[in-house]
Amino acid sequence: MKNNLITTILITAVIIFFSQSVFSAEKHYQLKVNGLVCPFCEYNIEKKLSKLDGVLKVKANLKEGLVNILVAEGKTLPEDAVRQQITDAGFTLKGIDEHEPGKIKTHSENK
Repeated sequence: MKNNLITTILITAVIIFFSQSVFSAEKHYQLKVNGLVCPFCEYNIEKKLSKLDGVLKVKANLKEGLVNILVAEGKTLPEDAVRQQITDAGFTLKGIDEHEPGKIKTHSENK
């Protein structure tokens, strides 16, 4: 009886964990940005993009020239607002990849 209860609890915990991560409606974006050359650049771009509506988390990687953004459920990241924030910070947006559960959408790069 005790083993069945433990097994049921474990199975329930696993189902809850996977249902939250698989069915999460949060969106993930990855930006390709030119001009990131120092830790201050990372900080500056993170601060600028964090101000956009619905943005939960921003993490820049200067070595790869990438910025990862997590956006709240029901929100999107408008390309024009992103481009403006990046331009205002002194950088160039080269592309945006949008990642949702089961789908990846790539926006065309601006050359």
